[in-house]
Amino acid sequence: MRWNDRQFHLPHHVANKISIGATRNLVIRGATGKFTEEGIREDLDHIHNLVVIGVKFKDGDVYISTNSVHNALFARTCMMSRTEYKGLRIEWYPDECAAPLPKVPARGWKDHVPVSRPKTTTVAPVTNRFALLNTDGTEPDSDDEEETKNFPGYGVRIDNWADAGIVA
Repeated sequence: MRWNDRQFHLPHHVANKISIGATRNLVIRGATGKFTEEGIREDLDHIHNLVVIGVKFKDGDVYISTNSVHNALFARTCMMSRTEYKGLRIEWYPDECAAPLPKVPARGWKDHVPVSRPKTTTVAPVTNRFALLNTDGTEPDSDDEEETKNFPGYGVRIDNWADAGIVA
């Protein structure tokens, strides 16, 4: 046994089938004497990437080992649609290499812990946000400093907001 060359995410419908007992092995109940190993292999030969590892006859049942659960799901559906398999129970039997899938814990909003941020008590001073755009390298003139005193809020006079009106 080895890892698959092309690994993939397990589709939800396949995981659901595995959770209710699907494996890569099939058993056809009460089919001994009705089928041969060669006949079963020929019936399953058309399924792409399906490898029939072994076919065993025991206690009136036929045990078929395949290479993957995906292909066994398709093989079972295909066999159940054929007339020679009609009326027979095609079930799963335990995989000798099987181990239960780990349970994935469901995440909810209760598991979410909000990030606490430190509270700042200092207020950042009001500065000219356009000062970085000054490319000529000159310092503000005394006229600019006077304007900064009159307009400390980014060029908006804050003397008395109530008296300010809309100027058209």
